[in-house]
Amino acid sequence: MTQDTLLVCVLCRFSEAQSRVEAVPGQVLFDQLKQRLAESDSETINLRPVRCMGACSQACTAAFMVHNKLIFILSQLSPIDSVSDLLEFSYQYISASDGKVPYKDRPATIKQNIHAVLPPLPTHPYNHSGDNHAQIMSCETRHSI
Repeated sequence: MTQDTLLVCVLCRFSEAQSRVEAVPGQVLFDQLKQRLAESDSETINLRPVRCMGACSQACTAAFMVHNKLIFILSQLSPIDSVSDLLEFSYQYISASDGKVPYKDRPATIKQNIHAVLPPLPTHPYNHSGDNHAQIMSCETRHSI
């Protein structure tokens, strides 16, 4: 079974003007989460670093994902202040079989920093010989003429 995963961009910076000597905020966020998860004795989420999530102007960025659950992409996260809310949401996300954590139950950081909510990933690759592929191909063919 695939484990619920929290991806954190470790290259996120707040601006290009930041000194190279300063700690990278995305790495700080990842390290803070890693430390707090190590201290926890409850079921935890699979924390994984990502080198870039492509939302550089919205640093810090993180995403919750697993097959058959909604995917939450969060942005403009504080590397220190958002840690507790991210951990609280990770437990809610693990407990929700479809990833649908009710809005009213989500921590404030999650409510305020949702960048996108995407439909679940399929458990199996799309079958390119199926009807959907034929419909897409016919649509593409009509538009390319």
